[in-house]
Order: sequence, then C-alpha cells, then structure tokens
Amino acid sequence: MNRTLLRRGDEMLATAENAFLALSSGLIAILVVAAVFFRYFLNDPLTWTEEFIVTTFTWMLFIGFSSGFAYRMHLRIDALLLVLPAGGRSAVGVLAVTVTLVTLLGLAWFGAEQTYSMLDNQTPMLRISAAWAASAVPASALFAIVHVLGHAINDGAGQALWTTGPANPSEGGH
Repeated sequence: MNRTLLRRGDEMLATAENAFLALSSGLIAILVVAAVFFRYFLNDPLTWTEEFIVTTFTWMLFIGFSSGFAYRMHLRIDALLLVLPAGGRSAVGVLAVTVTLVTLLGLAWFGAEQTYSMLDNQTPMLRISAAWAASAVPASALFAIVHVLGHAINDGAGQALWTTGPANPSEGGH
C-alpha cells in the first residue's frame, strides 16, 4: 500500500473526526440552552432533545476515542521502556500494536453485533433505530484501526503507539 496515500487517508479521517467533535460540541451546547429555555421559560419542553444529545454525546465519546489514536494521546506507562535498549523498546512496541489491534478488532466485532441486535429497537422520542447510538462503537474501533495501522506502516510498528519522549530518552522530549 502506498504510504503517502495511507498517510493522506489517515490525516483526512483525523480532520473529519476533529470537525465532527467540534460541530457536535457546539450543537449539544445550543440544544441544552434551547431545552432549558423551552422548559423553564415557555413551559413547553422539547422532549426529543435529551435523546438526541445522549446519542450525539455517545458518538462524540467514541470518535474522541478514535481521535486519541490519531494523535497518539492515549495513556501509556513507559517505565519499562525507560530501561530497555532500542531493540527491546521496538519489540514492546510491536507487541503493543498487536494487542491493540486485536482489542480493537474485538471491539468492532462486539459493537457490530450489538448494533445489529438493536436494529429493530426504536428510541422512545425520536422513533429512530437504537442502532444509531450503538453503531458508534464499531465505527470508532474501525477508525482507530486505520490510525494504528497508519502509524505502524508509516513509522514502524515499534513506534506506532507513541512518539518521542520519556520512553525514548535518546530522541529528546515531547
């Protein structure tokens, strides 16, 4: 696979995730203010807003999870990496990428099963399939897989989940 194409696709996905997170944050803020205004000032509550906000927030949570992989922002414990030679750090990196990909594949599989099982369930207010909220799980897991594979192919599996910093003292700080 062409590294440039993969890097461009990974960057486009990260940009789309960031745009979604920014837009949905603004939308949720507007809807919360509108819901309060309608409920307490007009005595006519917008019954659908809570359900919409919860679904949107669910998507934000999981897209944020994926975005964390794009920017290598997930928590890491690098105490072992500080004492390992470069080859050992690389081997731990390959193991970490493998375990992460297996976990993400499992999450995508489980999420897809949950989404499928909820297809016929409707939400009470919006009357849409409950699968919309559940589909955030497999979608974000697949997006995260794209990010992890992109880093692994472009930077090597030994460096896919972390950047330079305390784990790589010879390469300088953040």
